[in-house]
Formats: sequence, C-alpha cells, structure tokens
Amino acid sequence: MEAIAITDYNGMYGMVKFYQTAKDAGIKPIIGVELGFVMDINSQIADQHIGNIVIIAKNKEGYQSLMELTSFANKEGIKGKPKIDLQALKTLWREIICLFGWANSRIGKMIALDEKESKMIEIIHLMQDIIGKENVYLEIIAQNYNETTESKKVNELLLAFAEQEQIDCIVDNNYFYPSDTDKQAREVALAIKDGLKIYDENRRKPKGQFHIMSEEEIRLILENNGFEKKIINQLIKTNNRIADEITTEIDLNQALFPNYETPEDVKALYEEYKDGLVVEE
Repeated sequence: MEAIAITDYNGMYGMVKFYQTAKDAGIKPIIGVELGFVMDINSQIADQHIGNIVIIAKNKEGYQSLMELTSFANKEGIKGKPKIDLQALKTLWREIICLFGWANSRIGKMIALDEKESKMIEIIHLMQDIIGKENVYLEIIAQNYNETTESKKVNELLLAFAEQEQIDCIVDNNYFYPSDTDKQAREVALAIKDGLKIYDENRRKPKGQFHIMSEEEIRLILENNGFEKKIINQLIKTNNRIADEITTEIDLNQALFPNYETPEDVKALYEEYKDGLVVEE
C-alpha cells in the first residue's frame, strides 16, 4: 500500500504514532478525523440521530484546521455527542476534504430516519458552498451486502446522488484491527469495554469485516455486490488521485509555544529594570 488514512472518532490522539509508523514503513500517512455533524450545535437532536462527517487534511494547513475543528467539537459542541456545525466549518475550515458515507454518517442517519432525499442533497450543496465542490466526496463503503444490509441502501443512494449532482465518489472501509484474524480480539475488547463476557448473548457483535483491506479485497467485495467494473475502476482511480494530491507533513520533535504579545506596560517595566535582571558571578 502506498498510503493509509487514520480517521479516529472525535479525537486525534493516535495521530503522531500513526504518522511516525507509516513514515518509517515508507507509506504516505493521510490524517483525518470523524466528527459528529449537525446544522446548528444549539439545536436539540438526540445523540443517536447525530450523523458523522469524515474530514481529511490535504496539507499542513489542513492539519491545523483539523485540530481546530476537533477542539471545537469537544469544547463548544460537547452538549451530548462531540460535534461541529456549518458555522464552525465555515469559520475554521482550510485545505480539507469532507466525506459523506456509511450508515453512521450524516447522510446514513437521514436515510435511516426516512428523511427526504432533497434535504440530503441540500446539505451536500451547503457543504460544497462552504469548502468548495472539489473538496466534497461521497463515500462508498466496501462491505458485503449479505452481512451489512444497511450499507446497500446507503451506497445505492449515494451513487444515485453522485450521478445526479456530478459528485465524485471514493471507496473505502472502516478498519478497527489490522488483520481479518483479529476480528474475535476486537469482540473481546468490546465486551470488556461494556463490562460483559464473550459468552454474554447481549454483547456487541459487529457485522461485517473491519480489517485493513487490500485493493484486491475491495474489488472482490464490490464485484460480489454487483458493481460494474467501470465504476470500480473509477472509484479506485479517485482514491489514488486524492492520495497523490495530499501533502501533509507534520513537524515533530519540537517545542511549540504560542506567540505571546507582551503588553506595553510590561515592556516598559522590562526596559526600566532589565539591567538588574542579569546577575554576574
């Protein structure tokens, strides 16, 4: 693999280790985050109805924007689930890409709630107006439709939107563990997190495959789901184009301090007493 992305939920805590590890392996690290997204953070929306948006940094400036948006989500948007809204995006965005897709996305949640398609398209248009049409993509998730039936409805609707509104699509998959053999380990971890045991019937049992997939695996899943080869090739081509355009370089191993402008009265005091501040031995 030439590139790999990290898009943790509501935080960027694993970013530095991920970035360093990818660099050491000769793989381009793509930095992102997945945040709750609403029209207005002051609106009353049940947490389970808040869909997510994936944000990717295009370069170093975009990385700074990601940190500001993540801080906003966990500070200003913390009433319930961490989230950003249109105004925050309008104020803080710089050099980023936004992705809509999957059942937990803003669009996915709207589909589950049987909201009007015109309303979904309106939100996409609002996003395009804020960050530019070239920075908004629809996200096709590579999951077997027999295992995750909800992905079929979302993918099909997003493909229809893409054709209707002339929006480019990418293809990807959420990964929560490295290899397909680690699936049971994740289920054990979820049970521990929830205070349950692996044999408890009410424990979480995620459907689908959530390991790091190769291009061959992605292609096979899409083919089995009925995608035409032409569409599959276009999706992968868009992935590769975006990866090639991303140039995020992070400055590490530095002490970064904020610029502090000294007040004029303090400057005056310094000038008056500076000669006595240095003690010679």
